[in-house]
Amino acid sequence: MTLLAETRARCPELADFLKAVCETPLRFEGAHPNMHSADNHVHLWSLEWWADRHAWIDLDYRVAFVALILARWKGRLKGLRPYREAGYRFYLYEDLAPTVSVVAETPYGCAYDGSLVFVRSMREVMSRYVGRRWADNFACGGWDISHERVLEVIEANAGSISRPSATALGMPVGKLRMLIQHMGLESRVNAIRKRYKRRPAQFAPELEHPFETRVYERLLPAGYK
Repeated sequence: MTLLAETRARCPELADFLKAVCETPLRFEGAHPNMHSADNHVHLWSLEWWADRHAWIDLDYRVAFVALILARWKGRLKGLRPYREAGYRFYLYEDLAPTVSVVAETPYGCAYDGSLVFVRSMREVMSRYVGRRWADNFACGGWDISHERVLEVIEANAGSISRPSATALGMPVGKLRMLIQHMGLESRVNAIRKRYKRRPAQFAPELEHPFETRVYERLLPAGYK
């Protein structure tokens, strides 16, 4: 049984998330890898949200989850121009939730700044989340909220991500914006805002890591097999 099929049998919602990440559009516009990462990074918040609820989501499963994403992206990237001209850099890095990203190879090298600790395996990044409850990230506000609830409230408030929606969710406005980013909901929130004729909200990409952050980097050379 494949990982996706196994996940669907155990947790259909997580399987849907995994499939969506594997199929997420990948873009490489601009000269700097920061610009690529801004388009192509995905916070794996759903993996950690469901890990609070399912003991079978252990370290081995987490590593396999990311490995499948890399394998699917690696195959899809062959159809894009950087495959022949430059190659790519795949990243798994430590954030509130583990985060995957891919950039085209450029003269700038690494896509990120800050106090980075490069590790030799994905396991070294994912091990940081074992035994850590996702809900504890929001313990100060008593949050234990799903992405569906966030989107429902924003829809009910005609695309607002300011006080009306934040109040309904019981959190400050700044924390709501942070949650949207860490859940990877930026595009879906802006799709709601567009329906209500609101301007797209600007969410700053997290390209500089001010604290010591574990980063796994894998180089995929041009024309890789």
